[in-house]
Amino acid sequence: MNAVEVEHLHYSYINDETATLILKDLSMAIKIGELVAIQGPSGSGKSTLLYLLGLLSAPTEGTIRILGQDISELNEDELAHQRNKNIGFIFQQFHLLPKASVIENILLPTQYNPDKFTKEKNLSKAREYAEFAGLGNRLHYHPNQLSGGQQQRVAVCRALMADPKIILADEPTGNLDSTSAEQILGLLQNLNRDFKKTIIIITHDNDVAKKCDRIIRIKDGSIAESTNDLSIPNPKMAARARKKQSIENSTFKSFLRAAQESFPAAIRNLGRNKTRTALTMIGISVGIAAVLAMITLGQFTKAKILSGYAELGVNTMVFYGYPNWDQKATDIVPVPFRFFDWEGELVSLKKIFPEIKRMSPILMGWDGAVNYGGRSIEQDIRIFGSSEDALLMSRRKLVLGRNFSHIEIEQKSGVCIVGYEIAARLFSDSRPIGQVLRVSQGDNSFGCRVIGVLATATSNKEYMKPNLQIYLPFTFYQALAGDWWSSQIKEVMIQVEISSDIEKVGKGIRRFFEQRYGPSGRFRVDSDSVLIAQMRRFLTLFTVLLSSIAFVTLAVGGIGITNMMLVSVSERFREIGLRKTLGATKREIRTQFLIESVIVCALAGIIGLVLGFFGYHLAIWIAVKFVNKIQFEWTVDWFALLLSLLSIFAVGILSGIFPAIKAERLQVIEALRSE
Repeated sequence: MNAVEVEHLHYSYINDETATLILKDLSMAIKIGELVAIQGPSGSGKSTLLYLLGLLSAPTEGTIRILGQDISELNEDELAHQRNKNIGFIFQQFHLLPKASVIENILLPTQYNPDKFTKEKNLSKAREYAEFAGLGNRLHYHPNQLSGGQQQRVAVCRALMADPKIILADEPTGNLDSTSAEQILGLLQNLNRDFKKTIIIITHDNDVAKKCDRIIRIKDGSIAESTNDLSIPNPKMAARARKKQSIENSTFKSFLRAAQESFPAAIRNLGRNKTRTALTMIGISVGIAAVLAMITLGQFTKAKILSGYAELGVNTMVFYGYPNWDQKATDIVPVPFRFFDWEGELVSLKKIFPEIKRMSPILMGWDGAVNYGGRSIEQDIRIFGSSEDALLMSRRKLVLGRNFSHIEIEQKSGVCIVGYEIAARLFSDSRPIGQVLRVSQGDNSFGCRVIGVLATATSNKEYMKPNLQIYLPFTFYQALAGDWWSSQIKEVMIQVEISSDIEKVGKGIRRFFEQRYGPSGRFRVDSDSVLIAQMRRFLTLFTVLLSSIAFVTLAVGGIGITNMMLVSVSERFREIGLRKTLGATKREIRTQFLIESVIVCALAGIIGLVLGFFGYHLAIWIAVKFVNKIQFEWTVDWFALLLSLLSIFAVGILSGIFPAIKAERLQVIEALRSE
């Protein structure tokens, strides 16, 4: 098996749909372990042949076999693996990474084949090659600190790191003085003699060519002369000798490997222009801070406004139930509905609807009158029978006395709580607490002991006369009601948790009773649920608008990252070409640039999260100074935090994807030749 076999090779360069023939019907073979020089005038095609043998370009026609493997059978990733494993490159322009040290440049091929040796073994191997090339005391130098000959020796060491079987050298002495050229040529001869490397040298220098085992001269795209020529092996024999190289088949493992190897390089590349990177990060930091702060403040404001509305009773509803007097005789009902049973069904309602916070029956009389000590109020007295929760749900405060106790409800105690105007008119010269009022309703009259006085209040429903109301335990009211109708529970006041959807809960309770009693009852909900639903929608829209502004800011920052990465790609054409030459696949190039983008976004995002956290707390602290009802509190909105973290990752990927695709699509030869 030969190192290189070429049969009937044709190559045409296509520019603006015009094909220029560079190589035509070229055939040759190079043995394993040979030192071969390829010579020819400028434009003869020798450099093109080198790129074809180095798997950097594909022939138009013909066959190329590298170590018995027909390269036409390989995909792009397999070609990259072949370049890394079996081919080493030495360029006339050296192509060293300017910001990397000597040791880092030598180790570069190991990034794309890290499984061959451990990092420690690779580092030890790189130091051995550096000592062999006379660079042992310059491992941490940068290329601009080295002479041309020393830079070329770094390139030689780099070519050896993957232990390739073939080394392709493109004018390795072309940019060197005679002394350095002699040293490099001697180094290549030692590699051929001592390490049995197959070395193919493109050269104009006859002195260099004469020191090789064989000289192949090319003219006008064909072989003009070959000293000590070798015959081309029988294609059938070569076919039997081929064995396709296998590469890793785990895409996920390969991605993780590429990410791990690309991370240090990405950090170094971002550090090349610290000012540009820092300025670009500002946009992302501001955007992430805005996302976190705007969403958190929106949710905080929404909660506080809804809490304020809760104080106005928007989370309270009145549920009505009446017998259906229009029920047809043919209607089939599971259970006939008469009126609500407090102990039998209403108390257990909280178990079915855990959103319910408080509940109270409401019994009401309109035509009441009261008197005490010769003073009386003959009209507009409103009498209510309720539980101890009614005053809490109605947000009625006491200026004197106390609320009902649960025991007084159970024992049907004759106690009452009176409105402020009643107390003012009847007890102007005495303390009302403990006094007994005479209450009349229709033909019924009873006495009750005053245990509390309500604070003055107003209502948008003036017919309710809030300052002329009397509250009794509903059990006491039922016992003394003058008629059967008045003693029945037809209305229930229900308060739900402020975070609950009152409209949804109300509909759920209504469906529950309709399923239970069928058409025998009529049920409805009277609440401010429409108002609270509209307010929720408005506040949600408010939060969305704030978030939209924040995301626009973040998008602007993401565009800045994209621009920076595009500039970085343009500045690093040669580096990208070099990495591909050394075995980097498209996926590995794409991964490297995506990682750089994600790193920038991650660092900027962390700063943005800190700025956003303290920023929205500063806003809350300022708001507290102007709004007395708001208390400062440390708050974390986990949804906003999670969304911010996802935004960091998403912006990093989206900002880097276009530059990464541009980088991976660069043609190796054009990239290496770029200025």
